[in-house]
Amino acid sequence: MPRVLLVDTDEQHAERVRGNLVFRAREVDVFSDPGQATSWLQQASTDYEVVILNVSSDLPPWIAILAKLQAACFRSGVFPAPLFLCTSSAKRSIEFELRIERMGARYVYEG
Repeated sequence: MPRVLLVDTDEQHAERVRGNLVFRAREVDVFSDPGQATSWLQQASTDYEVVILNVSSDLPPWIAILAKLQAACFRSGVFPAPLFLCTSSAKRSIEFELRIERMGARYVYEG
């Protein structure tokens, strides 16, 4: 069964996304703390197909967090590395979206 790592500081949003993924026969591990998710990825022997990062909030430095999550995957030595998907229920600037895309992740506005 395909595995997904969901990093989401919004508990209600995380439950909704998790429910949708489980319904589609995905195993989902959820972290509300990006730092814990990064540590988990560095140590995880589990292969994830996708890492989803909810970037809806304006507070954390999402670009830096995405970079840390990606680096953790590469350091873990698991290949192939998972795909990264950044989601947001808030409209973000085109510059923000492009920075994410240039890092090799995909960006989806949920609006």
